Amino acid sequence: MSLLADLLSKNKTGSSHDGTKKPPVLDIPPTLFKAHGIPARVRKLNNRYVIVAAVSVAFIALGALVTAKFELLSSSVQKKTAIQPHVVPAPPALTPPVEQAKTARITLGEPPAPVPHKVASSPPVVISSRHPAQKIRRTVQQAPAQPRQSVVPPRKIDTAMRDALLYTARSAELAGDWRAALASYRKALKIDPDNYKILSNLAATLNNLGMFDDGAQEAERALAKKPNYVPALINAAIGYSSSGNTQKALRLFTYASALDPNNRNLTINLGILHERAGNLDAAQATYRQLAINGDPLALQGMGRIYERRGNRSEAIRAYRQIMALPNATAELKKEAKDRVLRLEE
Repeated sequence: MSLLADLLSKNKTGSSHDGTKKPPVLDIPPTLFKAHGIPARVRKLNNRYVIVAAVSVAFIALGALVTAKFELLSSSVQKKTAIQPHVVPAPPALTPPVEQAKTARITLGEPPAPVPHKVASSPPVVISSRHPAQKIRRTVQQAPAQPRQSVVPPRKIDTAMRDALLYTARSAELAGDWRAALASYRKALKIDPDNYKILSNLAATLNNLGMFDDGAQEAERALAKKPNYVPALINAAIGYSSSGNTQKALRLFTYASALDPNNRNLTINLGILHERAGNLDAAQATYRQLAINGDPLALQGMGRIYERRGNRSEAIRAYRQIMALPNATAELKKEAKDRVLRLEE
């Protein structure tokens, strides 16, 4: 450092060895002056950069800290105010009412219109604005947990095609073409397999074709879907009775009669089954329900029971009443007249 200082002093004064003043000799490298003055300026600039960088880092750290604090507060508020799902127990299943058949025809019926499935909606949960977290917690604790059930979407039914097939089946029945009616009913059943009325009509058609075992089976399928459907009970009873199972047919007819006591055909068939089973008292009591109103078939049943019991006079009186009825068919009047002639011999 002393050598460098000496050189600099000589350069400034321009002195020589003999002591005379001379112009400064620039025999020192021209960059020596600059190299000598650079360290101080560089240190000053470096200090500024360090201060600026430190302040920038401090601001960035402070911003990150504020952001993290804000996110933490937001997440805690959301956790406290989040609405929990309200669990409501499923409503109890209701027992369907007993359907009372009002028509006399028991083998055919129109298919039911599809009824949309209605689900009772639960009342909305009212949450207090003062204490939302406590209200939600209390609601969830009070509601019992229910198992999650899978919802099966309802099957789409082509009602137009089904109704067209049912119309075709009905027309074939009126024409006496039971096989064509059977084919149409089976096609309609493929479109609407859960329709208990179509199953019952199919059973009646099979009975008319003499396929009584199949008729009873189809009627039982209808009863599995609608246990209190009177036409299906009657068609099943006819199938069992014609197959020789009189006792089962009698039970089905008795049950159907309790559901629909005003069904004329049902009452007549029940009386006939009692006759076949040898229950003459029950048969007579059944026929009497209609005979007092002048029903020709009921009076014919009463006449048969009187004959079996040997009461010829009461049997003749019953047959004569049939002959005088305006609503009795010509064939029935002829049968009643033949019975009277035979009993009077």
